[in-house]
Amino acid sequence: MTDKKDSALPDNTDQSSDSTSTSSSSANTSTPQAQKRPGKTLPTLALLAGVAALGLSGWQYYQDNYLNADQDLEAAQAKITQLETKLSTLDRSVTRNSDSASQVAALIDNMAQTQAQVAETKLATEQSLVELSSKINKLSNADKNDWLLAEAQYLVRLANQRLLLEKDTRSTIMLLTNADSILESLEDPLVFDTRKAIASDIQALKSVAAFDLEGRYLQLAALYDQVAQLPQREPSKAWQAQRNDETEQDSAPGANNASAVKRLFTEAWQGIKSLVVVNYNQKPIKPLLPPAEYQELVTGIQLQLDVAQVALMKGEDAIYEKALSRVAEVVTQHFDTNSQVTIAFTTTLTSLQQVNPNPDVPMPRASLQAMKKLMQNWNNSAAGETAGGTSE
Repeated sequence: MTDKKDSALPDNTDQSSDSTSTSSSSANTSTPQAQKRPGKTLPTLALLAGVAALGLSGWQYYQDNYLNADQDLEAAQAKITQLETKLSTLDRSVTRNSDSASQVAALIDNMAQTQAQVAETKLATEQSLVELSSKINKLSNADKNDWLLAEAQYLVRLANQRLLLEKDTRSTIMLLTNADSILESLEDPLVFDTRKAIASDIQALKSVAAFDLEGRYLQLAALYDQVAQLPQREPSKAWQAQRNDETEQDSAPGANNASAVKRLFTEAWQGIKSLVVVNYNQKPIKPLLPPAEYQELVTGIQLQLDVAQVALMKGEDAIYEKALSRVAEVVTQHFDTNSQVTIAFTTTLTSLQQVNPNPDVPMPRASLQAMKKLMQNWNNSAAGETAGGTSE
């Protein structure tokens, strides 16, 4: 054991000496490198310190600017939102104010129009009051003659309207005669020319045949009611008997030789008679109409009579004559002209065809114009008398 330890010690001492020698050699070798590094480490350290300072300043700048910028941006956005809210509120306020302004302008226009209408109504009312007061003054100053003259004027106007609308000469003459009687009762020389014009118009109307418009209308209405009673045209009894004999002879089953010979002579005689033709200007006989067609025929005739009534009232002579001619033609073709009912119908229809629904009648224009002139002269004379009385 001791020998090994002892043997080991020199080895360790050798190793330690070797290590010390190597360390001394390495120290000797490193001392010149260590003497060379201090010149390069200082700039490196300064560069690292500058970079660190630059990074620290950049980080501080980032903290100061960008983080605060986000907060400022959020604050600015909040302010923008507030401003937009305020702006929308202002827009609504402006819109309401503009609507209120337009409503106020419309109210002002309505008030202006109302004021104009009130002014016009006031002016019209004042004029009406003036006219009414003048009429009241005239009525207070009017006497019996003024009322009689107004009545005569009304009768003359009514006569003109009656003759213009109804062609009623008898009523027109009666009205003009009544007006002349009223003017005669006035016993004033101013009415002389008017009475002369009225007499002239009455004489002109008397020279024209009277036209009874109402009577003609009622006659057409009576024909309208009588159409359904007209009998249809039927074949004659002789013609029916001949047709029946021929049918029986043709349908007899066993005709003898005598009848055959008789028929032969009859046919020969008919052949000889056919050589001579006598035209009696007779129209072919039409068969009876079915009920539906007969009703259509009656309705058509009544419609034409309605047209004639309207044309009579309006004075359309061409339409009136055309409608009655159609009625006459249809009645002659389809109804029994030998029946007393048909004869009476056609007689009345023929008399109505001779009527002129628009007769030429003289209009009493002269009496109307003379009456207007008389009223003007009468009012002027009354005004002159009133002015003379007030001056005195």
